[in-house]
Amino acid sequence: MASPGLFLRPTSLSIPINTMRSRSGSSSDLKIFRSISQDRPGTPRPQTGSVNTESFDFVRSNSGTHASRRSSSTLGSWDPIMSRSCSSGGLLSPRPGTMIRDLSPRPSLSRAFSGSAVLANSSSAIVLEVEERKQVANLLSFEQIQKMEFYSKFTPTSVSLSHFLDHGATGLRVEESYLFLRREIPVRLANMLMELELLPTELLTEPACKSILTQYSQSFSDVLAFENVTPSEKTYKDFNKLLSVIRHRHQDTVPHMAEALHNLRDAGNLNVNSKDRLNQAIQYFLDRLYMSRISIQMLVSQHKALYCPEESTKSNPGGRLKGTIDPKCDAVDVARNAFENATFLCEQIYMDAPKLNIEWVDLTDGDKDSVDFVYIPSHLYHMFFEVFKNSMRATMEFHENSDTIPEINVRIVKSAQDISIKVCDQGGGISRSVAENIFLYLYTSATRVKLSDADMGGTTSTSTPMHGLGYGLPLSRLYARYFGGDMKVASVDGYGTDTYIYLRALESDARETLPIFNASSSNKIRDTANQVEDWTKDE
Repeated sequence: MASPGLFLRPTSLSIPINTMRSRSGSSSDLKIFRSISQDRPGTPRPQTGSVNTESFDFVRSNSGTHASRRSSSTLGSWDPIMSRSCSSGGLLSPRPGTMIRDLSPRPSLSRAFSGSAVLANSSSAIVLEVEERKQVANLLSFEQIQKMEFYSKFTPTSVSLSHFLDHGATGLRVEESYLFLRREIPVRLANMLMELELLPTELLTEPACKSILTQYSQSFSDVLAFENVTPSEKTYKDFNKLLSVIRHRHQDTVPHMAEALHNLRDAGNLNVNSKDRLNQAIQYFLDRLYMSRISIQMLVSQHKALYCPEESTKSNPGGRLKGTIDPKCDAVDVARNAFENATFLCEQIYMDAPKLNIEWVDLTDGDKDSVDFVYIPSHLYHMFFEVFKNSMRATMEFHENSDTIPEINVRIVKSAQDISIKVCDQGGGISRSVAENIFLYLYTSATRVKLSDADMGGTTSTSTPMHGLGYGLPLSRLYARYFGGDMKVASVDGYGTDTYIYLRALESDARETLPIFNASSSNKIRDTANQVEDWTKDE
C-alpha cells in the first residue's frame, strides 16, 4: 500500500473522501500544493507515511527544496479580514507561501467500525490497533461520520486577540463571522470527537461521559446543517439560535466529566497521581477537551455579543467591550472584584477573611495609575478568583488559632511583552510531593461534593461547587495558556505559597493555543511516552 501523500481538498464537501487524496511513492516526493478552493475549514494537515520522525508544526519554515519564508502575518488568522474573500468561506484559507505539513499518519475511515487500520510507507508497514468504538456510530449517520473524519483532518485556525478585536472594531457584516464559524466550529468539534472515541472503555461507559459524547455529536450534527446554507437574514437568525443552544448544551461539560472521573476513581480504576500512566493520559486528554471547550465558547460568545443586539446590550452595559474583549482591561479592578467575591465565600465558611494588599506598576507608561491591556475580563476574573479562593482557605486554616490574619499580597507588573501577576499568601505552603499534583484534575484537599443531575449553569455559576472537585487551578492554568500565557506555583513548605500568572501584554502576541488531533495525540492518550507536538504553536 503506498504511503499517503498530500491531502488535496475538494471544492465541495459532498465529494467522497477517498477522492481527496493523491498518492506518492515516498515522502521525498512531497510537494507544496495550493488549493484554489475557497470553501473549506481550518488548515489542512497533509499526510505522509512516517511516524514520529520529527515534531509536528503546522507552520514552519524549512530549508532546502521546499523552503518557504513565513509571511508577516500568521496562517489562518483574520489578518486582515477585509483583505480576504468571504464569499465562500475564505477566512479559513491557508496563507500563500506557507508550508503546511503533518508527518503523522492517520487511521482510515473504517476506524470506527473495524479493529485495526494499516498504514504503510516505502520502508515498512505500521499497524495501528484501533479499539472498536460504537458510540459515535450510534449517534451519527455514516455520512456524518465521514464528515467528522474529513473535518478532523484540518488544524483549527488559531486566532489572535488582535484579530478578534479588529473584527469587532471594524463593524464588518455578520456574513464574515457566519462563514468563518460554520467551518471552524465543525473543525474543532470533529478534532475533539476523534479524541473522545479513544478514552478508556471504563470511562466511556460512565453515564456522564456518554452524555458529553452525545452532546458533542449533536452539536457537530447541528452545525453541519449550515454547511452549505446561503447567507441571509433568516440564516443568521437561525444560526444565532443554534449557537445559543450549543453554548447552553455544553455549559456543564466540566462538572459532568468531573463526576464521571470521580466515579472511575471510586471504582478503583483511576489513581490521581502525577506518576500514574493512565492518569497522565487522562490528564492530557482533559487539558485538550477543556481547552477546546474554552475556544468554542470564545467563538460563540464573541459572535453573539457582536451580532445579537439583545445579548450585546445586556453583556456590555458601558459599551466599552468589543464583543467579549475589553481593549483596556484593568487588571487591578478585576483583581479587586474577584477578591471581593472570594471574600464573601470565605466569610460564609470561616466567619472572617484575609485582607488584600495590592500594588501595581506599568513599566511602559510611568504616568498611568492602572495596568490595562487587551484581554477577556471573564477569563482574568476566573484566574484571580480561583487563586484567591485557595489562598484564603489556606491562610484561614493555617492561622486558625492566631489573633491576626496575614494579608494576601498581589503585585501586578506590565512590561513591553508581558503582564506578570504575583499572588503571595502565608497559608503554610505545600510540600514538594504535593506540589507535583496541584495542577492535576480531581486532586483536592477539600471534601468531595456531590453534583446535581440537573443543569448547573456552567463553571461560573454559584450552583456549581468548584471546590471539592479539584478543578480550580487546572482550569485557571488553561485560561492563562489559552492566549499564550501560563500559571506557575512556587511554595515554601511551612510558610506560604506564591502563584504567578503570566499573560501577553501585546494583543498581537496573544494567539489561541488549540489541540490538534493526529497520530501523536492518539498515541499519547494510549501511550504517554510519545512526545510529538500536537498543539498549535504560539509563533
